Amino acid sequence: MFKFSFNETVESSETDTSAETRTAEYESEEVILSDDLKEGIILNPDNLHVFAASEEILVEYINCVSIPKEELGLDILSAEMDHSDLIAGRYEGGLKVWECTFDLGELMVEKEQYKKLFHESTVLDLGCGSGILGILAIKLGASKVVFQDYNRDVLEKVTVKNYSCNCRGSETESDEKTTSDAEVKFYSGDWSSFMEKVEHQYDVILTSETIYSPDNYAKLINLFKNKLKPCGVVLLAAKTYYFGVGGNLRLFEKALEADGYFTSQKIWDCESGVKREILEIKMKSST
Repeated sequence: MFKFSFNETVESSETDTSAETRTAEYESEEVILSDDLKEGIILNPDNLHVFAASEEILVEYINCVSIPKEELGLDILSAEMDHSDLIAGRYEGGLKVWECTFDLGELMVEKEQYKKLFHESTVLDLGCGSGILGILAIKLGASKVVFQDYNRDVLEKVTVKNYSCNCRGSETESDEKTTSDAEVKFYSGDWSSFMEKVEHQYDVILTSETIYSPDNYAKLINLFKNKLKPCGVVLLAAKTYYFGVGGNLRLFEKALEADGYFTSQKIWDCESGVKREILEIKMKSST
């Protein structure tokens, strides 16, 4: 069974390694949907969680602890053995759904000014993990969604199955059948490699819990510059501080300001428990 420690607020040697610079060890590769995934699969309800973004919009997603160990790759198994959510350059915690994903998902659905962003739009779910945000974008009317995660294993074992279960005509918990005509793509690999191999730009970039390591801020900002359309918007959800790994939102905002290409504003925050925020990021020329 997985034990994740990324939310712990105590510094330890087990999590310090995640602050190392992530290299382009994994080249970006497309994960192709099999025919059964295109048609829509039904997953065992005993192995699912349900995220209710609103009363009308639900997303079912695989409970990571239900995945048999023998189906997982070496990188994820190594993280489990180390009792770590992150192994720099190898595993980036994609099997667990962090709190900020739920925060951003609710904002997308509940706030009309953001909900309407997704109608007929092109969307990049960056660091997608289980793919909840990209699936919500499809349910809100996006015409194209690209799911990107560092680990191919996460995409193959979790993301594509969640997409198929929610968007390709399978029965949901509410016994509704939902089939989307949105174009979808799935890419694994490092951000720099993804930028080089995928030429498209997007109306909306969604990203959650991706600013925990300051060593990757320049790479992330560069990706925004290359992949966001001139009038597009980035919605970034994160904890205010990541204890033990060095990242925090104020530091990321300083990196954005120093780069000079974007403007950002806080559009949501939570002061109780673990402090969390959502930023809206746009190119300065589009404001």
